[in-house]
Amino acid sequence: MRDDDVASERPGVLVVEMLGEPGISTVLRWASVLETALCELPWPRLLVIDLGRLDFLSEHGVRRLCEALERCRDRDLPGCLVAPPGTGVERVVRRTRLGDRVPVFPDRLATIVAYQPLEVRWLPC
Repeated sequence: MRDDDVASERPGVLVVEMLGEPGISTVLRWASVLETALCELPWPRLLVIDLGRLDFLSEHGVRRLCEALERCRDRDLPGCLVAPPGTGVERVVRRTRLGDRVPVFPDRLATIVAYQPLEVRWLPC
């Protein structure tokens, strides 16, 4: 099977919208939801982690995001982040250089336009 065949079998995008205050228990819930989604859902072509509704992103949250994105990479699943410009979360993403690891988009629409998926799944957590 060629790489093109595998890519064409991945129908769309999984969007995981992060909600809540990013304390330790919330970040652990995020990690659990991401892992479950990655294990149980059909292979999407892209994982989008949307941070747009967060007011704050902790150092612990950044570490967990890096771990989740690393697991995606291990599964040959590209990932990206949504971090609206001018927000505290976007400043943390910039300061921690998360954008050097994965693409960062200002909103979901920009992400969808960039990747043009056939299907989008929405998973709020």
